[in-house]
Amino acid sequence: MEEYGIILANIKFAGENNMRLYFAYVLLILTILITGCGQQSDELHKQSVFQYKNSTLELTKKVKTLSIKVDSANLQIYCWDNPEIKYEIKHTVRDKKSDEQLEKLLEKFSIETNVKDNVCTIIVNYNGKIKNTQDILSQIKLTIPRRIKSMIITQEQGIFTVEDKYEGNINAELNSVNSEIKSMCGVLVLKCKNGNARLNSGELSNGSEVNVETGNIYIKAQCKDMSKYLFKTDTGNVDLTFPVASNIKLDLFGTITNNQFTGMDGSIDIIASTNIGKISVDGY
Repeated sequence: MEEYGIILANIKFAGENNMRLYFAYVLLILTILITGCGQQSDELHKQSVFQYKNSTLELTKKVKTLSIKVDSANLQIYCWDNPEIKYEIKHTVRDKKSDEQLEKLLEKFSIETNVKDNVCTIIVNYNGKIKNTQDILSQIKLTIPRRIKSMIITQEQGIFTVEDKYEGNINAELNSVNSEIKSMCGVLVLKCKNGNARLNSGELSNGSEVNVETGNIYIKAQCKDMSKYLFKTDTGNVDLTFPVASNIKLDLFGTITNNQFTGMDGSIDIIASTNIGKISVDGY
């Protein structure tokens, strides 16, 4: 009887433990669900407001340089034969605030334009704190005259794209920006702290360089004889593609996965470097 009592006690104790474990599991699941729903609720409560600003800038024939300064933006540049610059800008603010409060945040966007010393300057900024670039953003579409032969780009965050073939020089100082140039002919000087840099086609002139701290570099272009080029990233891959008939001399620093121009000693001096990443040089 005593042994029987001990067995019953053990069964009762095990049952209580199982019940406690069961309730603990239920409580854990409820906590996860409530937390998830709370996070989803936070996202659902965010509202978006927009503001559109479209205009044109008349330029004299003497204006050959365009300077663009933006903070958080998706910047797209197109080219046309018209003499003026056309800009189409959409400002976006997204937050868990009332419509009135969001409208006040929209007022913090500013657009400045001026022409001085034959340089046209366009500045698009948000005069407030940007915690999340998805919540504070400008979508900028610029269509510029083809006679503009020099572009100076300063951008803090977002995306920078040249959509049409551009014949001229590009000097870009970028912070956290992914950049893509569809096609260009001229000198490219691009410096970026964090982001990928890409040139899909064209011809680069002497002195072109792409220098990235963290990000990949992809260049497909022709290079001119008796010229020097630099493509460098601290952390990322360097992928270069040149015409197979190019008279190239390569100085490569890093892990090389492919080099179609091995042993050549030409007049086109190209330096490619990566500290953490791989280097590939192909021909087309």
